[in-house]
Amino acid sequence: MVREPDFLRPSLFARSKARIIKPLSENSLRASGIIFIVMTLVFSFGYSIGTRNSDGPVDEAIKEITAAGHSKVTKQLLQRAAIEGAIKASGDAWSNYFPTSALDIFKDRLNNQYTGVGIILRKSVSGVLEVASVEGNSPAADAGIVVSDQLLEINGTDVQGASLPSTIAMLRGNVGKKVDLLITRSGKNILISLKRAKITAQSVEISTISKGVALLSISSFSISTASQVEELLSKTPHSKGVIIDLRNNPGGIVEEAVGVARQFINGGIIVSYQKASGEKLIFESTESGADQAPLVVLINRSTASAAEILAAALQDRNRAVILGEKSYGKGTVQEFKTLNDGSKLELTVALYRSPSGKLIEGKGVSPDLAVPESVIASKSLQVLGGLAALITPNN
Repeated sequence: MVREPDFLRPSLFARSKARIIKPLSENSLRASGIIFIVMTLVFSFGYSIGTRNSDGPVDEAIKEITAAGHSKVTKQLLQRAAIEGAIKASGDAWSNYFPTSALDIFKDRLNNQYTGVGIILRKSVSGVLEVASVEGNSPAADAGIVVSDQLLEINGTDVQGASLPSTIAMLRGNVGKKVDLLITRSGKNILISLKRAKITAQSVEISTISKGVALLSISSFSISTASQVEELLSKTPHSKGVIIDLRNNPGGIVEEAVGVARQFINGGIIVSYQKASGEKLIFESTESGADQAPLVVLINRSTASAAEILAAALQDRNRAVILGEKSYGKGTVQEFKTLNDGSKLELTVALYRSPSGKLIEGKGVSPDLAVPESVIASKSLQVLGGLAALITPNN
């Protein structure tokens, strides 16, 4: 005999109730109707109060401000200001908020295609907006803007204290339209006028600087950077070595930097981090047969983030000699959280560690050999020649 599941069988209480149900009189029906209406009104009133009371003080304040009617500011603008204020109060210089109106900026940052003047901005630990990178053959490069220039105003609007997405949005606009930038360099204010252009950033370039030696310049880590590196190296003879130039590279997509590291490292850890929850993520090279050409990596004080991860991995794994000056020291992990309206939060969740366990944040990567810019080209060739002599057996 098949037993009916308990949740489909009427309970003893239900069956006993069924036995005492009697037809209701007209007066009883009228009374029941009145009771039902009263109960509905009480429930609706209680739900309304509960919903209103469920709002936090921020939501309540925004409602009161917009209801007052004196200011024409919209609810959406107030919500954005509240979120950006919360990020600022958190003390995390690397976190950002991308409202739905700024999601194109978020996508452009990954694809390296945008309309603007050809600069990548970053917010320093002190909160100052500064130029992290300048795209070659761009309006900014032609106007003489250089890395570490601090941005004060855009078209007369003070941007100090503004969020990074808001500032970047102000740099965007129609091709050919003029934009005025007030920057400061070495304590001197400089007003620069330039016209916006369609920028297609080239993140990877390669050239042969002597027989069997390739110069691989990586200006940022965007979508497909690792595959571009692999393709270009396969077409360029480099048996005597590769010089990887990461100077003025502001970083980008960490997975792309890891993808480049895997091309030169056989097995083992490349970078790792642990979240506050205890979850630990480890990026490794699990393949064999990596490129074993001698490596020299060039860094400077504007080498940051994903570029520092690549340099640190190659250094810790004794895979390259690092030349130049101490890097920027941006080693925080950001993750994106999508809010219910489609906007995104970019939040710091952990700190990166090199294969040996060293932190990058606030410390940077120290070069194996400190070399000034004036002689770094000749010095890199000299070091690379020494590495090649060590690796190549005498015939």
